[in-house]
Amino acid sequence: MAMMMKMSVATALLLLTTPLLVGAGVLSSTIDMMTPVDDVTMLFPENSSDIRRNLVKFDAPKLQRDRDARMERQRQRREKARQKLASIKPDLSTMSRLTKEELAKAEAEEHPWVRRARSSSSGSNGFGGMLDPSTEYDKWQQAYRMLGGFIDCDHSKDEDNNHSGDDEDREDNENACSRWMMWAAYVDPNYGGNGYDEYFGDEPAGFLDCHSPDTEWELLGVYRQEFYQYIEQISKHLWAIDEYEYVVALAGLSYMTDSDCFYVGVNDDGTSIYAGVAPKAEGKFEMALYTDGYCITPNDDLGYSFDYYGLTSNVALSSGDNGDDGGYSDDDIQNWWSDTQEYELTQLNDVYESFKYCTSCVDYPTYQDGYFIGDYGTDDDDLINQCWKFYSHDSFTCDADCISLGHAQGTIVSVDYGGVSWGETLSGFYSASSGDEDASSAAESRWTRMMSNVFVTFSFIVFIATFLAFAVARRSRHRERSSGRSRRLLSDDDKRKSRRSGGDGEADADGLFWSSRSTKSRSKSKSRSKSAPRRSSSRRGDRSERGGSTYEPPTSTKSKSSRKSRRHIDDF
Repeated sequence: MAMMMKMSVATALLLLTTPLLVGAGVLSSTIDMMTPVDDVTMLFPENSSDIRRNLVKFDAPKLQRDRDARMERQRQRREKARQKLASIKPDLSTMSRLTKEELAKAEAEEHPWVRRARSSSSGSNGFGGMLDPSTEYDKWQQAYRMLGGFIDCDHSKDEDNNHSGDDEDREDNENACSRWMMWAAYVDPNYGGNGYDEYFGDEPAGFLDCHSPDTEWELLGVYRQEFYQYIEQISKHLWAIDEYEYVVALAGLSYMTDSDCFYVGVNDDGTSIYAGVAPKAEGKFEMALYTDGYCITPNDDLGYSFDYYGLTSNVALSSGDNGDDGGYSDDDIQNWWSDTQEYELTQLNDVYESFKYCTSCVDYPTYQDGYFIGDYGTDDDDLINQCWKFYSHDSFTCDADCISLGHAQGTIVSVDYGGVSWGETLSGFYSASSGDEDASSAAESRWTRMMSNVFVTFSFIVFIATFLAFAVARRSRHRERSSGRSRRLLSDDDKRKSRRSGGDGEADADGLFWSSRSTKSRSKSKSRSKSAPRRSSSRRGDRSERGGSTYEPPTSTKSKSSRKSRRHIDDF
């Protein structure tokens, strides 16, 4: 009996403790299953970073397998479609050939079947002028461009997606239309296999000019991605945590949030006011206020902007994937953050301006939320293909109807698709490029401006000096002309030599030459002057004998001679 009682007591204790142990295990499993990934540091504080790296490492092969499987399915579907189309033969008896006039009229009217014919026309690759997206391409021969945001009411974002930008404190408008970012992918058919040095080496063989109309890059496809996701994906992998671009990107993302349109208040008549991203011309964007239920047309007549509600935030350089902000909170970062959070998002637009031009898909060096991946982010295994990041984070194909939506809203930049040019061409669009080429172009522009200023200044100085020299010379010549009549042309020695030579000309006391005619006139005048007194004296003798009165000789002859002399002088 005693043994049975002992066994009964032991059995009872076991039965009582078993539910507790099992319950504790279930509770522990429940906690583990419900704990977010971000709280893993709380459960395993010693090796949380190692656990996060392992999670990413384990997920990478699965993502690659899913990508390969998806591309294979797409390739099979396209092959079946080609075979089906090849087997279809139209009934020629029911068809009539268009005249040239009818075809020209249809093209002028932009008839839908004309556009479809252009898009489906057989190109070098058979994909409407685009490359086969199922083909493998080297990551270094791929590039992308940001075309601009647009609003689409027919394609809403997946409600099950939760991103780091979600703000549960803000009330979303479920009826709002979605905001999308349009982007294009390109492939360089002339890629030489030089990797980084192909476009960024000392003597690059290739050029990132897929935005140029004369480019040899070929369009791989045009896509649309959630607006917030596109901005966020670039910020996560391109900049260090304390760089200006990284701070501006995170400040802008925090200010506009992941919401397409959210409630902010009411106006004086009780109408609800919503806020959301408003795509603008040339690929720009800003925060706007709306009073319509779909948040399509901004209301600029409210008298205030989104800044009125003061929905700014404090500096937070961590993302949803990394809770460490590195302790960066100096004055520069504070200023960058606060200056970015204004409704026009000027600084954020400036940071993302370069991505409208041809940009390499490889993030070099590669960062993850502000920190290098690996040692320096330059090892081949650490590099991230940004185009793949876009595609794997809520990107979808943007066909002609999708592109025409952004084109009609006037918010995308120029892109050639299906033989048709869509969007608006930026000022200086074809001469600009991304990366190092932007810096070299800017430096060259500054040098050109400086040399132009030097040339203009030097030319002006030469002009002034030439003008002053001309003015002085003209003044001196005028003075010489005005004093030419009284100027002595011969010195005293020259005059004596001239008299001795007995030449045809003779100089007077004023240093002026007389002609032979004037000399003869003067000789006659002198001879008359000398003979006149003789005759006068004889006559005086006669008259004195006759009447005894004196007689003064006339001076008219001398006066006439003087006049002749003056006339000769004046003639000279």
